[in-house]
Formats: sequence, C-alpha cells, structure tokens
Amino acid sequence: MVRRISILLVASLLFAAPAMAAPCKTAGSVAAAIPFPKGDASDVPFARSMIPVMLPEISAAVPRLPTCTRSTLRTALGDFVLSGENGDAFPRVAVPSNGKADPIVYLAPSPGAGDTLALVVLRRGSSAVVTRFYAGVPSDARLAADIPAAVTDEQGIMRFEFGPRTVLYSFAPDRGPPPAVEPSKRPGVDIAGTGPQIFIPDSGDPSTLDPANGLRHRPSGFACPQTFPGLAVMLMSIDPRGDALACSYRAGTGLALKEGDPMRYQLVLKRQSGSDSVRSVFDQLVASGRASLRIEAGHPPPLATGPGALPEFAMFWETEDMGVQGVWVGKAGAWLVWLRAQYPPTAADDAEAGKVARILFAAVAREVGAR
Repeated sequence: MVRRISILLVASLLFAAPAMAAPCKTAGSVAAAIPFPKGDASDVPFARSMIPVMLPEISAAVPRLPTCTRSTLRTALGDFVLSGENGDAFPRVAVPSNGKADPIVYLAPSPGAGDTLALVVLRRGSSAVVTRFYAGVPSDARLAADIPAAVTDEQGIMRFEFGPRTVLYSFAPDRGPPPAVEPSKRPGVDIAGTGPQIFIPDSGDPSTLDPANGLRHRPSGFACPQTFPGLAVMLMSIDPRGDALACSYRAGTGLALKEGDPMRYQLVLKRQSGSDSVRSVFDQLVASGRASLRIEAGHPPPLATGPGALPEFAMFWETEDMGVQGVWVGKAGAWLVWLRAQYPPTAADDAEAGKVARILFAAVAREVGAR
C-alpha cells in the first residue's frame, strides 16, 4: 500500500505545474520588435541568418522549467510563466503554468546574427515558429503583449517543420525564393537536411492551406509535393487562393537560365469557370510563350499527351537564351491544370523533366481527379 501511494505521488510530481522559482534579477529594455519584412533585398539573408534558432540542435536545449519568475501571462491557451535572465543562453522562456509540455516560447540568438533575438514558439515534435525579431532583450511589458499573440500564430514569419525538416517562409522575398541553406561544418549537424525551403507569398491566402496535412490546399484537395524521389531538393513557393493554386519549384533568384541551373517548374490548378476549357487555356499559354520567348525551334515534349488524358496538350520550344521551355495542359475533376517547365537542352534534362511531370500529374490525378 505504501509503495502504491509513493508511485502515485511520484507520478503526480512528474505532471505537476512548474514550481514558482525566485524572482528574476535582470531587466530587458527593448520596447518594440524589429519591423519585418522590410520588403527589400535584406529580408532573405536576414531570415536565413535566423534559421538555426528553430532547429532541433538549439530548441532541444530550451529549459522546460522556470529558472526564475518574472510574471504570469494570460493567453488564449492558458497561463504561461515567464522566466529567464539576460545572460542566459535563452534570455526569456515562457512555459505553460499547468505543467503541459507544449507550447514553449523562447528568445534565442542565432550564431552569426549579432545581438538579434528571435521569439520562437516551440511545439515539440511538430514545429518551431519564429514570430518576431528584437534588437536585444525586450522589456517584460513588451513580451506581455507579444507572447499571447505568438502562441496562437501558426504561420509566423517562418516555420520549421520537424517531420519533413522543412523551412516555410510566410513572407515574399524581394528577389525570389531564398537560396538553399548551406551544410553545417559542425560534426553531427546537417543544416542542409532541413529539406526544401518553402515560402508562401503574402499575396495569397494561407488560410486555404492545411499545415497539419502537408500544406494541402483545402479547396482542391491537392498538396504540392515537397520532394521528388531521386531528384535533388528544390526550393519551392506556394501561392494559394480560393479558386487557384500555384506551386513553383526553382533555385536561385535570377530569371535567365545559367548553365548548370537546376530545372524550374510551375504547376497551376485553377477552378474551371465560364467558357474556360483545356483547349482555350492551352491556346492562351502558347500564344503568351510565342510572344515573350526568343524561339529558335520546336522541341519534343518530354512527356507524351493524349485526348482526354492528363496532360492532354503540350507545346515545347528551344529558345536562344532561356533553354528549353514549354507547357502541358489538362484537367482533373473541376480543375484546369497546367505545368510550365524550363531546363537546359540536354537529353538527361529532358528525361528528368519528364519524370517530374509524371510525378506531378499522377499526384494531381490521384488527389484532385478523384474528388
């Protein structure tokens, strides 16, 4: 009987609310977050410099219990105990006062980013979301306003998904998608393993995406593939809207095709309406290509088409300065679908383009055509 009571007592202690620690001694002085994004070329390198604060190599070290007590913050998810001293590795940490493990909110600097601190909301095993940046330690009053907003912000400025090890950006970079993260030189840490970098332009409607289901587009039921078997990881952007979805795959920020560039693709789904048809969309896209490209000759499509098939039509060209370019068009359920491609003019790149097209159209047929 005594043993049973002691076991129950230990169990209750393991799940008890965090004990109240001694009052904290230091104070923050920063009164406002850094305005971000600024909408200029500095946004991408700045955001990239802060990626490490989200990675497991850093977030795993966040204290789970208060080291001192600053205040109790009321949020939509319940009360949080704010703690931390200015000299700590994590100058501020807020944990649920009811003893729950998630979420935990913390301030952290990034190696190589100077005194800048990121406010991160950590849901262990799920995601880490950066919601704000500060040029130093914020005041308790500032955090009392910012943390309640942060714990309900699922998008933030950028987010790291632990499952696919993917960085998602919710701001539109001034000069296109961020470059890939460089591999870390530290033993046992592979930052390149964060997978494809993704951004969602603020011109779209992120509420149409389901973050818990692979960023699936709720209106169409389609989730843009984030990787391709046997192919190098690519950068990706998702532009979601109520009646359309665009998934772009590319590398770099220049528009001109340089030798050795990874291939680029844009898959678009648009809900069919009015007089739109597969043929009319195909004719419009071909006319646009002929008007804007410096075409040298036709080029065989790297994926065959057929009547009633997906894809149904295709047109490809060899251009003077932009490699091979072309488009496939088809239909899945109530959605018109087209895929643009641009790649260097080699047989190997033709084969790879055909492989990506097969993967994408098969996914569309499976996820959209059956609806």
